[in-house]
Amino acid sequence: MNRKRTIVKRAGVVLFALFFIVGAWGMGHAEKTKVYLGHLVHITGPYGGTQVANNPGFLDGVELANQYMDLNGIEIVPVWKDGGSDPAKSMTAFKQMASGKEQIIAMVGQSTGVALALKTWNIKKEVVNVEGGSDDELTKLPSWTFSPTSPYVNELGVWVDYYLEHIWPKKGLNRKPRFAWLTWEVAYGRASITPKTRAYIESKGVEIVGEEFIPYVPTDVSAQLLRLKEKGVDFTFGGMYQNAFAVVLKEMDKLGMIDQIDVGLCYAIVPGVLLDMVGPLARNTYIVSNIWPVEEWAKRSPKVLEIFNKNGRSKMGFPPEGYAMTAGMALIACEAIRIASHTVGPDKIDGKAVYEAMQKIKDYDMMGLRPPVTFTDKKRFGQDTAVLVRLNDNRQNVIGEFPCPDLTIYDWK
Repeated sequence: MNRKRTIVKRAGVVLFALFFIVGAWGMGHAEKTKVYLGHLVHITGPYGGTQVANNPGFLDGVELANQYMDLNGIEIVPVWKDGGSDPAKSMTAFKQMASGKEQIIAMVGQSTGVALALKTWNIKKEVVNVEGGSDDELTKLPSWTFSPTSPYVNELGVWVDYYLEHIWPKKGLNRKPRFAWLTWEVAYGRASITPKTRAYIESKGVEIVGEEFIPYVPTDVSAQLLRLKEKGVDFTFGGMYQNAFAVVLKEMDKLGMIDQIDVGLCYAIVPGVLLDMVGPLARNTYIVSNIWPVEEWAKRSPKVLEIFNKNGRSKMGFPPEGYAMTAGMALIACEAIRIASHTVGPDKIDGKAVYEAMQKIKDYDMMGLRPPVTFTDKKRFGQDTAVLVRLNDNRQNVIGEFPCPDLTIYDWK
């Protein structure tokens, strides 16, 4: 009888242990709460040639987050739509992502003009936009639009400061340096032209002599360049994609201007593609960038490089700059989702929770892809430093990371 009782007890202990193990396994493998992160990318239209690498970057950024972040029971599911480089098409795409069973709670955007059109809709639908574009209006509160990059006005300040300290003194000219804007005729191109940037430039003892605008899809830009030549411009700043800028450089070469003017550009240009298009004609081109070049990834962002190679991105033939920029933005959105999940719980996470979490992000470097970003309840741009590169010797040469002067027009402190 005692022996029988002992057997029963032992069987009970074994069963209890099995139930415990199975229960623990089940808890560890419970189905995760799915949340949806959107990407409004422009793979057709004028932006298409530059944004071809952006969606792979977005997808890999989400994969990195799911693999390495403690998301507290959350699985982030990537959703994307093509905005076609058009605000109306982008609006339709956004509304589709912001409704239905797979309704997004945050998104990554890729256009200043589209972001401006969506700004009020992001608030209305309570969908945070981690936006690649930049504009003073986007930072004006209320705003659910968070731009990781240093604003274009601040990037202009970095270029002006560097030029005056390191390039102009070598010219040996006894006069004021002459500056002009040479930029795209779109919202992105015009974003750095403000009363505050004008005042900043002039306060440095620089003479502003003009503004020249390049068409969206340029063919002949000789008139604009001849005006710059006649005015004796020393350096310029602006924003345009490499397909447009290649037309500018080829015309500058015809007019003998390549070594007369130093050209500064906002970050949204792909250096590798530009160099393939124009080679040494870009030797006096400087880009105020918001990412570290791929040559730096092994040292700065090994996890990104690992997934980049694992997913065969190096064999797809696209430039890594757009990939890196977008992977970084996806990671920022995922970081906000991570914070929100730990704050309100995975079952209560929504757009409002992500919006609150965005404002808590501090010194986040996106696994080493970019200089760190910080947002607050008032501050809607992330980076306070920028990476300056020069495209000489037919390659990208990193000059260094520089602090950005604050030339935004709103008080975010």
